Amino acid sequence: MPHIVTVGRHRIGRVLERLAGGIAHQARVAHISASFDTAVDALLALHARTPIDALVVAGASGAWIRERVDIPVAMIEVRGFDLLGALARARALSPRVGLVTLDGPSDLLARFDAQFGVGIAQFSYHGPEDAHSCVQAMRAAGIGAVVAPGLVADLAQEAGIASVLLYSDDAVLQALNEAVLLARHRLAERARHQRLETILSQLQDGVVAVDCDQRIQALNPTMAALLGTPAGQLHGRALDDVAPQLDMAATLQQRESSEEVVQLALRTQVVRRAPIVENGVLTGALLVCRDPSVIQNADRHLRANQRQRGSGVRWRIDDYVGDSPAVVRLRALARQCAGSDATVLIMGESGTGKELVAQGIHRASRRAAQPFLAVNCAALGESLLESELFGYEEGAFTGARRGGKTGLIEAAHTGTLFLDEIGDMPLALQSRLLRVLQEREVLRVGSTTPVPVDVRVIAATHADLGMQVGKGLFRRDLYYRLAVLRLATPALRERATSDVAQLAQTLLQRRLKASTAHAPDAAQEARNAAVAHTLLTTVLQRTVAYPWPGNVRELENWTERLLACQNYVWSAQGGVDAARLLEVFPECTEPVPLAAPDNAPAIPLPLKDTRHRAEQQRVREVLASVGGDQRQACEILGISRATLWRRMKG
Repeated sequence: MPHIVTVGRHRIGRVLERLAGGIAHQARVAHISASFDTAVDALLALHARTPIDALVVAGASGAWIRERVDIPVAMIEVRGFDLLGALARARALSPRVGLVTLDGPSDLLARFDAQFGVGIAQFSYHGPEDAHSCVQAMRAAGIGAVVAPGLVADLAQEAGIASVLLYSDDAVLQALNEAVLLARHRLAERARHQRLETILSQLQDGVVAVDCDQRIQALNPTMAALLGTPAGQLHGRALDDVAPQLDMAATLQQRESSEEVVQLALRTQVVRRAPIVENGVLTGALLVCRDPSVIQNADRHLRANQRQRGSGVRWRIDDYVGDSPAVVRLRALARQCAGSDATVLIMGESGTGKELVAQGIHRASRRAAQPFLAVNCAALGESLLESELFGYEEGAFTGARRGGKTGLIEAAHTGTLFLDEIGDMPLALQSRLLRVLQEREVLRVGSTTPVPVDVRVIAATHADLGMQVGKGLFRRDLYYRLAVLRLATPALRERATSDVAQLAQTLLQRRLKASTAHAPDAAQEARNAAVAHTLLTTVLQRTVAYPWPGNVRELENWTERLLACQNYVWSAQGGVDAARLLEVFPECTEPVPLAAPDNAPAIPLPLKDTRHRAEQQRVREVLASVGGDQRQACEILGISRATLWRRMKG
């Protein structure tokens, strides 16, 4: 219930105590029998122990109290009808009536007295020091009865002057009821304030709310720490006085939110200011201080989490570009693998797109909306790889993170775990991974409680796992557990020339799109793109016999090199400078030798060179007839691919 305190001595105090029972069912009511400074001291002491929601006061003492305490006050007001009734009762006691008020003589009452000849003399007082002199003045004027507030009424009675209390019971009851309304509002406001303080105290950011004069209304411990002052000493102070760099004047004037970086207590803070508008009325402003490192960490975690979820997977199966038979078969088999939850083993040379295929299978599977996590088994040492894959408990080893760590196998629950370069996984971890695949549960380092997991594993390797099994470098049981479904990504040299051209154009287009996203001159960028495509076509014409040892990764490197050097290779006359092209791409082909003059004598070649050139010419003819498909060319020529590569290189 609201807490209400009535204040008054003498006759008004007795009236307040008598009538306070009328609101006892609506509030807890206490009475302080004191006035002026004595009452103020008593109120402040009580308020410190038990917050007071409203006061009921009267007269000069009430006005004195209202100016010195920050508590809602209900003043007992003198109404016209009550005043006439009090004067009538005093007139019945004496023909010479005096009226004592706080505000001074009333002109209206003076005119009324002059017109009707009632005989009312007006007096006023402002505090306890002049109450006695007011009574003495009335005695000197021959006043026989007085209408006055409680203190003067009692002093007049002691001096032999009949007295009538200025305040009626109705006026006191009205003030008590008004105090109930004020107290309820104050109680609700205090509850909201406490709730706000509780919420603010849980925030890591520094938060402070001010009124329209920038006086601090609420703040949390973080903000108080930034300001270097206890929160209790900051309430009511002007924020621009405490920290000038946090001035809110512009926010209050323009009523617009803003954000900036400031130095506060030798610390960099991102500060956001915003106006507080209630029911269309500006009531203050809010300021939030945030440590930039918190924003950076949040951004890093969000981006990491986005990459982990299915929506962060970049590639689809159809992004494996090419129309050669090997690529068409690979895409078809990958779609079949996506329909199963069985473990997949992807084999292929480095740079042939094994992770692209793994992401494509995940994205086309029923787990597409779940995490896709990848780890390169060759990039981490044994102990680090173990903690990354399986996680660990707090205190499992020296330097273990407080609270432990969730491993990638657990984090990939309901999703897909991609183990790249699985052939380089240490044997000790191979046995632990085998148990995960068999039992569908993972045991953290330092834990004795296994955690069930539902995770699909896709593994990839450039090594011949069958050969490694024979050498004892890879567990045979794990090999068969991984190789339920098998895929092989073809090397670039095994694909048709048209595949290389299509893939190169796709890679170039991606690079151009990324570089022109924020280009200021769209027309110039379009011209640069046209030059780049022309240069790429020229380069590809010279790579029919190139074996692409780095596969797609090398081809992507070529597109970056082409974009970086296109202004150097493109001649001022608007064509390709062949000499410079060979400088930038020495791998393409050797310069074509100049033709001998028609009248120059023929230089006989050794038999070995003649045979070599004839074989080279035959290889070129067959490759041209099959559209660059090297596998088919090998079948026609009856040679191995290694021999074909040697013939193509000359």
